[in-house]
Amino acid sequence: MSWISAISTVSQWILLYPVTFLIYYGYRLLRLLATPLVKLGQLTLRCALLPFNLVLKFEAFLTFVLAAILTGVLLGLLLYYTSSFIVEILNQSLGLTYPLPHHTQARTIKGPKRNALERGYSPLNEYLAGSSRQIRKSGLLSSTILEEEESNQDSNGDDLYD
Repeated sequence: MSWISAISTVSQWILLYPVTFLIYYGYRLLRLLATPLVKLGQLTLRCALLPFNLVLKFEAFLTFVLAAILTGVLLGLLLYYTSSFIVEILNQSLGLTYPLPHHTQARTIKGPKRNALERGYSPLNEYLAGSSRQIRKSGLLSSTILEEEESNQDSNGDDLYD
């Protein structure tokens, strides 16, 4: 029996050693070939997570700002609704309820304003209309600009640039 165990041990060693040798060096070769791909994947992941790393540096500040914003919004809404409620209650208790104007009446524009809106507004048209009225009222001579002659003498007759 000892011969059987010795033969089985030697045969396992003879058969398994080359297989383990091939598997080990095959694994090393695959690892060598896959290293550039792994490094490329790590670089891509690092670049993708870079913004999150920057956010984590300001985590305390961002937490404070977020809490301040939420507190402000909630207190603002609370203040708005409580003041609206109090105004409504006070108006009802004092009997100051007025009917609200109809939507169409509030937005209806009457008279010359409506005509002006239909025509459309243009600053050039307004300027031309104003300038033509002036010309019709007072004529061309009132809008003419007369130039004075330049002289090098002041009112006493002395030269200014001497």
